[in-house]
Amino acid sequence: MHSTKTKNGSTCVKTALLVLILVLAMALPLAACQKKSETVTLKIGAQNYAEVITLAYMAEALIEDQSDYEVEVVPRLGSVVVLDQAMQTGDVDIASLYFTGGASGLLHPDIVKQVEDINDPKWRDAAVVFAFVRETSRKTLGREWLEPLGYENTYAITVRREMAEQYNLDKVSDLKGLSQDLIIGMDDAYMDRAIDGYQPLLKLYDLDPFAKTATMQINLLYQAIRDQQVDVGVAYSSDARIYAYDLVWLEDDRNLYPPFEAAFAINLSALEKAPGIDTILSQLSGQIDIDTIRQLNYEVDINQRDHKEVALEFLKERKILD
Repeated sequence: MHSTKTKNGSTCVKTALLVLILVLAMALPLAACQKKSETVTLKIGAQNYAEVITLAYMAEALIEDQSDYEVEVVPRLGSVVVLDQAMQTGDVDIASLYFTGGASGLLHPDIVKQVEDINDPKWRDAAVVFAFVRETSRKTLGREWLEPLGYENTYAITVRREMAEQYNLDKVSDLKGLSQDLIIGMDDAYMDRAIDGYQPLLKLYDLDPFAKTATMQINLLYQAIRDQQVDVGVAYSSDARIYAYDLVWLEDDRNLYPPFEAAFAINLSALEKAPGIDTILSQLSGQIDIDTIRQLNYEVDINQRDHKEVALEFLKERKILD
């Protein structure tokens, strides 16, 4: 009788152990799936030029170093319109970068329609533009603009040095009487910009229409100027190729261009699923002046270094990243 109880007890123990093993075996995949579903992946979108891609990799490095979130950089989006659409659909969570006076900011279709008079001088005040764009973006587009990085990337009317010397060109207004014989090159968005694009340029500076206009991705513009495929180029002021190709930046002597402060923008939905990323990225606010961004661009565009390598080097030199 005693041995029967012992045997039955042993059987019960074995059965209990077997049940426990089966429960654990079923629970482990479930736990793994749950952990996987809790992983937050953020996508950072960037257009197709050096500084915005480099800054995207800075953002990636900081977020992954200082949080448990995963990050994917989506580079080489063709235009600001493509980047904006990706932000609207949620295909991109963070924009690298937006510019306060540009088509992602003051001139965004859903923002500029809330401006009574776009020619009011107050829209040339950087602080006024940033405050308005930030608040309106929250309400209208569901986006949060972080404090600016510390530099402006405005449009810059440029020509080859030999041409500047030949025609004594120092200011944009010096193109009067010449424009009808020249070819002007610009990025894909410039032609249709309402406040500071091609038509406003002609009107403000009383220029005759150029002999030909050529639109292209910004990366192709500088070589086109250098190789005399275009005579005048609407460049980006932070681009190191202005200096590497010895181009002359003509002074905007009639203040056509509004402030173009660079900043990260984050979808509010991304802040909900990944709280704290705004604080992490704000470490870059005020840290990058115009000379710094030109140097970073020079490393990528002229020295042909990898964007990510340049980004990490900057963060470590500034002790923002260990």
